[in-house]
Amino acid sequence: MSTQVYIDEKLEKITSKDFIEIRDVVPKRSYKGEKYKSNSKNKKLLIKDFQNRCAYCNDSDSYTGGYRNYHVEHFAPKEKFPDLEFVYDNLLYSCPYCNISKSNKWAGETAEENIKGNEGFIDPCEEEYYKHLKRNSDGEIVGVTELGKYMYKELKLYLLRHKILFNIDKAYTKANEIDKKIKQLRLNKK
Repeated sequence: MSTQVYIDEKLEKITSKDFIEIRDVVPKRSYKGEKYKSNSKNKKLLIKDFQNRCAYCNDSDSYTGGYRNYHVEHFAPKEKFPDLEFVYDNLLYSCPYCNISKSNKWAGETAEENIKGNEGFIDPCEEEYYKHLKRNSDGEIVGVTELGKYMYKELKLYLLRHKILFNIDKAYTKANEIDKKIKQLRLNKK
């Protein structure tokens, strides 16, 4: 089965009304303008701003080798807009899968023109991003609008890894809740 057929089949199955948000809180950048002229220094700030999670898919870096494996993503590609290379408002913390998939793709001719019709990308620090992409009850990321479907395809959000990591995260959270309840029960018995 070709990748395109697989993607098309996945997109056709998007009918569930039981969508959940990709993330609980929309990330906010802590700085504006140029902070550091170094990706390694900016990355340390981005890690905090994005809570160790990929801006696009919300995968935690803790399951995939930590911050060393994650990238500084240039929302408006630095290859096309070199003057934005270190502008913090243009930087995102990204897993290698999303960063490499997006690469230097850009719909417009200017850095401000990020969407043309139903093609392009929305900055994950904008509320608008979350109107186009959701998760279904199984944890799969789905595009719920035409633009969302474009981002889903171009960022390869259909990869099984995103569903698996979401469910690992969910199981880990549940295990922590159970552990707290057990500890509380033990304290109550004393």
